[in-house]
Amino acid sequence: MTTYINGRFLTQPLSGVQRYAREITRALDAELARSQRPQHQLGPIEVLLPHAAPMPDWQVLRPRVIGGGRGHLWEQGALWRASRDGVLISLGNSGPLRHRAHVLCLHDANLWEFPQAYGWRYRMLHRVLRPRLARRAAALMTVSRHSAQAIARHLGVDAAGFRIVSNSADHVLDLPAGRDVPARYGLTPGGYLLSVGNRSPNKNLCRLIAAHAECGDQVPPLALVGGGVPGIVADTAGPGTRVKMLGRVPDTDLRGLYEGAAGFVFAALHEGFGIPPLEAMRLGAPVLCAHSGAMPEVLGDAPLWFDPRSGDDMRAALIRFARMESGVRAAMIHAGHRQAALYNWRKSALALAEVVGEVQRRGAGDLIEAGALVPVVPS
Repeated sequence: MTTYINGRFLTQPLSGVQRYAREITRALDAELARSQRPQHQLGPIEVLLPHAAPMPDWQVLRPRVIGGGRGHLWEQGALWRASRDGVLISLGNSGPLRHRAHVLCLHDANLWEFPQAYGWRYRMLHRVLRPRLARRAAALMTVSRHSAQAIARHLGVDAAGFRIVSNSADHVLDLPAGRDVPARYGLTPGGYLLSVGNRSPNKNLCRLIAAHAECGDQVPPLALVGGGVPGIVADTAGPGTRVKMLGRVPDTDLRGLYEGAAGFVFAALHEGFGIPPLEAMRLGAPVLCAHSGAMPEVLGDAPLWFDPRSGDDMRAALIRFARMESGVRAAMIHAGHRQAALYNWRKSALALAEVVGEVQRRGAGDLIEAGALVPVVPS
């Protein structure tokens, strides 16, 4: 039986959801290429795309372009028709409603928690689509226990029905080290704070910028990496704020920016997982983080926590970090390394393979033939 992957993520701009799909498929491909163990034999795996796009350097996964429209129309029509004889994996919050052997990953509940971060057409479509996809899927995945509970609450499904297949950050170790990167962006190595994430209202950048400005020169300048999205926050970084807006930067520069930072600040009001602070920890940057969403679950006791809804608490955390003794910072870095090492893409790829294998063993052929639902029991 063929296993199919919804490859629409390869045609989309890179953000957290697309990062997840790219890295987990890369790790799955690498595992299949080097391992002949029976539990990894998922049959031929085809990645179906709506149109041509730059392809990862896969060895086992086979890309195939399927004509028939783009976006959601392509998923509901062409993708369904091309994949209905096997198990379909959709890693990016959407897929065909009619596919009954569908392994679906829903990442977070931000659509309901922060609707202003999305265009109205997207909100309307996904508020109708996601509950129906969740109820019809043969297996549901998400990236954290927090996300499982939040999504279940909004979609009216059982949180225990989600399999947790986490994000990771070990991909940053494959990026080239670049000691000269901060200087190319006008930054002094060891002399700036870094924050990475798009400018959605959820990222809470207005409050972070305001808190940073109130600290004055008691804290290092702040560098912000990330592009705009629908519902973008207003740019509040003016000439006197000591904030440098870098916009989107290529992956080849990201490692150098992390490694050159005195510390990493993540102020998001809600996250289903939160890859950037884990990336920072993996590369040895001490992390200041909002105590919100899945962040305590993901980051453990490694960060310096603050209340993201309190500008005063955020400001106090920034000043406390700036005054921190070197030994305490070293302990934070060590704790961050230890916490980030709990996650890796290979582990997540193996978890995905197990979910797909369970769907196959429970009779994907019968699912497709009869339209009957066979839920995957969480382990």
